[in-house]
Amino acid sequence: MSSTHTPAGASDSLRIGLFAHLADHRGAVEQTYLDYLDLFVHAEAMGVDSAWVRQFHLAKPDAGRLGGLPSPFVFLGALAARTRTLRLGTAAITLPLEQVLRVAEDAAVLDAISDGRLELGLANGGQPQTASAFGIPHIDDRSQSRKAYLEAVDRLTAALRGEPVTTDGEVLAPARPRIADRVWHATLTAQSAFETGQRGEGVLVGTTQVVPGEVSAEAYHRGLAEGATPRLGLSTWIFPGASREEALARAEEGLVAKWNWARDFLPKADSSAQIAERLNLHYGTADDIAASIARHPAFAYTTQLQLQLDGLYHSLEEQKDALELFTTEVAPALHRVSRRAVAA
Repeated sequence: MSSTHTPAGASDSLRIGLFAHLADHRGAVEQTYLDYLDLFVHAEAMGVDSAWVRQFHLAKPDAGRLGGLPSPFVFLGALAARTRTLRLGTAAITLPLEQVLRVAEDAAVLDAISDGRLELGLANGGQPQTASAFGIPHIDDRSQSRKAYLEAVDRLTAALRGEPVTTDGEVLAPARPRIADRVWHATLTAQSAFETGQRGEGVLVGTTQVVPGEVSAEAYHRGLAEGATPRLGLSTWIFPGASREEALARAEEGLVAKWNWARDFLPKADSSAQIAERLNLHYGTADDIAASIARHPAFAYTTQLQLQLDGLYHSLEEQKDALELFTTEVAPALHRVSRRAVAA
């Protein structure tokens, strides 16, 4: 049975995560991976709760970048060895391009060696040419694709819980039942967010949504059963500056580049400021950023802000400075907003 949740309560226990695409190469891809390992370790020291990495398969050699991160479990395994408390999130594994039981095995091993720190984010999708490269049939029909995806998720969580996966009763080794309660879905539409709520799983709302983030957030809460604990991660892109005008001017090149990548499925925008709004970029001073995030209609539904520090920065040190500004000045202000909302 679905219910109407009071959205202000979602942000009462607001957590801060750091999200990375690992596709903004300032040099060799190897250095990008090492830089982000460094940044995530720094994030743990600054009190950030979790690290989230997105999976990218393949890249066109003439596309201006060398690809992102195809193997999140390998990267997060390296991060697990460098950290102690940081939760390790996949945002997300494109499940239709994977062998379900192998995903379960990799997830189980990572969770075991990290003392139960894995947050397993999954996604539907995958381009037809990518599926073909992996020798995987691509399902064009959206309803059939969604059905197949959810069936794969169910097989994955059943394996993690230790249910038999072969006709003679073999099980996943090691089984990690608790991961099944830490599944998240990256969604683009209100319908998929609603279904995620019905399943009682977490939802990841990105910066490039087919519908506004608040629409997905509201649909997710509408799908939750009475008494269910919401888990909603909202991707939140920031760029600090001496003023909003100065920050937007410096961010414009990277902002427009991301807009050109996603513009075909986003609402029209006629200025840099409108593009920033469409992509959930918050910019300016610490006070500007805090006020902008607090005004976002999806913020009241959010349990975890997933901070993005990629695409606009020219160095690792710039990213570290932005992270420190966020954790020391912006996050405390947002926690105060959350507490006031709940008290009201």
